[in-house]
Amino acid sequence: MYWSRALLKQNAKQVLKGSYWRVFLAWLLISLGAGAAAGVLSNVVIFVPTLIVSFATIGSPEAYLVGILFVYLLLLVFMVAFNALVTWPLTVGGIRYTMENRAGYPPLESVLSPFRNKEQYLNVAKVMFLYLLEILGFTFLFIIPGIVRGYQLRYVPYLLAENPYMSYKRAKELSRAMTEGEKMEIFVLDLSFIGWYLLGYLTCGLGIYFLVPYVQATMAELYSAARAKAFAMEITGAEELSGFAVYPKR
Repeated sequence: MYWSRALLKQNAKQVLKGSYWRVFLAWLLISLGAGAAAGVLSNVVIFVPTLIVSFATIGSPEAYLVGILFVYLLLLVFMVAFNALVTWPLTVGGIRYTMENRAGYPPLESVLSPFRNKEQYLNVAKVMFLYLLEILGFTFLFIIPGIVRGYQLRYVPYLLAENPYMSYKRAKELSRAMTEGEKMEIFVLDLSFIGWYLLGYLTCGLGIYFLVPYVQATMAELYSAARAKAFAMEITGAEELSGFAVYPKR
């Protein structure tokens, strides 16, 4: 294995020494932007169909119940689509920003990198939609297979952050190879942040925003180690994963 939890966290802290507030701002804007858009649109998605169903099924409780179930199914479809079209492309941009922050001072607009051109954005949105759909499908079958599949596909957003034109099939293939034999260790790494998350929730959730830079910087170090593993295994190379932009430190 190319990493240990202690080493990843130590490297993350070193990176954040001079850049914590930049990373904090980047992920705060991502969270607030995606959250605000989701809130407005979900209210519309819930309110309008519910109003229509209410008028269309007056006097029929059974029809009303079916109508309400339809509204919630519509909401579920909407949330998957919204995450694929907005939230996850923003997250991919945040990952790119965090990876670039390891070696320099990237501009904040790196967060919007998936939206730079139509072809790039459409591919990122399509891949993330298929990614969410697959994990959701496995989770609906059984919880445990869904969790395992989620860890197998852990690096799909990171691979897209580095190569936004990569196909879903190829991203899956690479991610599964990169997580082979390490899924339990990644799971334990995730668990190691639980204490910090609990402290964050004790502050009405506000503390979570201050934890995110540390978690994301640690995951950036994890992907860097996984990338080195993939290169050593010769399952990919610089022609496919050409690295991230390096901006000079100021």
